[in-house]
Amino acid sequence: MRRMIKIGLGALAVLAFAGQAEAGLRAVYFDAAKSGQLVIEVADNGDARIGEADSSDYGLLLGGHFYIVGGQQGVPMVARIEDVGAAVDRVVPPIFHDLLKNPVAASALPAHLRIEAGAEQNVGGYAGRLYHVRGLDSADPDKAADYVISKDAALVPVGRVLEQFMNAALVPAAVMMGPAIPELIGETREIFALGTPIDVGGRFRLDHVDIFAVAPGRLALPAEPATVDALVAAMKADIAENAHR
Repeated sequence: MRRMIKIGLGALAVLAFAGQAEAGLRAVYFDAAKSGQLVIEVADNGDARIGEADSSDYGLLLGGHFYIVGGQQGVPMVARIEDVGAAVDRVVPPIFHDLLKNPVAASALPAHLRIEAGAEQNVGGYAGRLYHVRGLDSADPDKAADYVISKDAALVPVGRVLEQFMNAALVPAAVMMGPAIPELIGETREIFALGTPIDVGGRFRLDHVDIFAVAPGRLALPAEPATVDALVAAMKADIAENAHR
C-alpha cells in the first residue's frame, strides 16, 4: 500500500487483447525535478497508461476509471482510485463522498484561482497560451505559477489522463491532509478546464508527441483491484505502524 500511494507524484474488469497492438499516440514530458520522463500512452478508444519511464509504478485509465498500479517484492498491487477514496472516507471523517465517482461534482468544486492569460507559445510542437495562475500558494496567494496550456484537440486525451494521474497522487494523502485535498482537486480541475498543460514553469514540459501503437498488454490490469475492505485494512495498518515510530 505504501508504494502504491507514492505514485505520482488516472475498465471494470481486466481487458483482454488479441495479439494486435492498439493504435494511438504517445506523449513524453520531461520532469526537471526528477531528471526523468513521464510517458503517456493513449489508445484510440481513450484507454491510457501513464508513468515514469522504466518505473514499475504507473496508472491506467480504463473504461473511464483510473487505477494505480504498484508492487511489493514483485507482487503487483492494483487499486481503483474511487475505491481508494471510499476507503479514506471509512478511515477518517468523510472527505470525498461522491466526488471521485461523479464528474459533475468535481466540476462544481470551489476554486479561488486568479488566472491571467498571456502570450502564445509553442512547446513540444504544439501551440499553447501562457497563463499566470495565482492562489495556488496559500502562504503567498499573490505568487504566480506559470502554465502554458494547449487547446489542441489532439492533446485532449493526454490532458484527461494527466489530470487523473495528478488526482490519484492526492487522494491517498487525504488520510493525513484531510479536507484540503478536495480543494486541491478543484484547483487542478480549474487549470485543466483551460486545456492540456504543456509547460509548468519550465519544470514539467512536453517534449514530444508521436503516433504510437500501444503494445498488447500495456493497457491490461496486472492483478485484480484491491477491495475497499482491503484498502481500509492497509490504511489502518499504516497509521498504526506510523504511530509507533
